[in-house]
Amino acid sequence: MKRLSTICILVCAICLIAISTAPAANASISDWNWISALTRNTFDPFYGETVTGYGEGTTATLIVSVYNNYPGSHPVNISAVKVGLDWGQNYTSTEASMNAPFVLDYHASHIFTIAFTMPNTTIVSNYITHGYTIYAEHVNSTTGPKGIVSSWTSTGTGFAIFSTDQADAKTTLDKIEAYPSMSLPFFTAGARELLTESAIARSMGETEYRAGNFASAKTNYQNALNLLQNAYSNETKRWGSFEDAFQGLISGTQSLVVNQGYAWLLFGVAFLLMGIGAIVYLVRKSGTKAS
Repeated sequence: MKRLSTICILVCAICLIAISTAPAANASISDWNWISALTRNTFDPFYGETVTGYGEGTTATLIVSVYNNYPGSHPVNISAVKVGLDWGQNYTSTEASMNAPFVLDYHASHIFTIAFTMPNTTIVSNYITHGYTIYAEHVNSTTGPKGIVSSWTSTGTGFAIFSTDQADAKTTLDKIEAYPSMSLPFFTAGARELLTESAIARSMGETEYRAGNFASAKTNYQNALNLLQNAYSNETKRWGSFEDAFQGLISGTQSLVVNQGYAWLLFGVAFLLMGIGAIVYLVRKSGTKAS
């Protein structure tokens, strides 16, 4: 029993020594960001989760920030920054390679860009979201024989490829939501009717989208957008006609006021002349009687 205890103590001591002498993490992927995405960190009703996605055949761009906190104030030679998607394809930044590594100074960071073309949905499914892993690797020297010393990784989920119809449906819905239709009152009956029809078409599009019927969703969303635009056009035309009529009324009233003003001025002058004439007549008459 005593011998077993001694062995356990020795094993623990060896483990502690190994841990204390192990190299510390000398760099990290501090942050990353998908840019110019069709949708980014947005809840999607078809997938039922928050997704970031691009349309098939479009360019996806990933920005990766790598930070060097190498112990001993040593630079790090970044030989690769890449992203591996769960459909079995890796995409690599052109800013670093094994033969031409990027020298990252101590306590410095650098932004690497990875750009690639999204595959077609006939190759990679758009009915599920995908996971990915970001890698940053570094080599032991910038000259002479090179070998990868270590790599650092970060993982992400909720990455989506949108089919053409799916992407068009999403874009059309964004245009619909850009209209402040719920906050502005519609006074004309025609505009209110069009607005109601637009809401029905949008609801049908949302149902089709959740079901994965993206072509039908696209059609319904486009109908909803057209009806909404017609509602605004109808309202604008009616209010435009009202404004024209109102302006005409104001102009007519102004003319009437001006004409009436001239008339009253003439009447005033006439009465003034009549008054002067009466006074002259009375003065003359009084003078005749006095004589």
